[in-house]
Amino acid sequence: MARTTPDEVDFEFNDMVGYMIRVSQQVHYSLWSASDQVSSLTSPQFAVLHALSREEPLDQTELGERSSLDRSTLANIVTRLADRGFVARTRDEADARRNLIVMTPAGRRAHNVATRGAYEINEKLLGSLSQKDRSALLRILGTLITEHRNPSA
Repeated sequence: MARTTPDEVDFEFNDMVGYMIRVSQQVHYSLWSASDQVSSLTSPQFAVLHALSREEPLDQTELGERSSLDRSTLANIVTRLADRGFVARTRDEADARRNLIVMTPAGRRAHNVATRGAYEINEKLLGSLSQKDRSALLRILGTLITEHRNPSA
């Protein structure tokens, strides 16, 4: 654990949650990149398709919120997915200023394949944990995200 004196702070990396989350993300990225079962999608691209598989059409603000992506990153991902024929943009008939995003049949096929791959990656990443530890990890991460994502709430 971190040791402190009045004049200094000393810690081990393995005691720092930010370091451990970053290294865990690197492991996840490595597993994702090595998989041939995610339809050549990146993890954020999969998140967009997965959000659309749950509810569509969504405007870009709603889609960004559901996939936890900022506006500029989302715009880039939607463009890439549209270029691949996985999503389509349409104008909202009720508000012509809004773009609505929908998944195409090709996007649904890619999502269906990638969902199985994402599940297998998750199992590889968490495979050494008991069900109790998996539940605790997800609960704790969820608490941290809820607490710090919107600190004013």
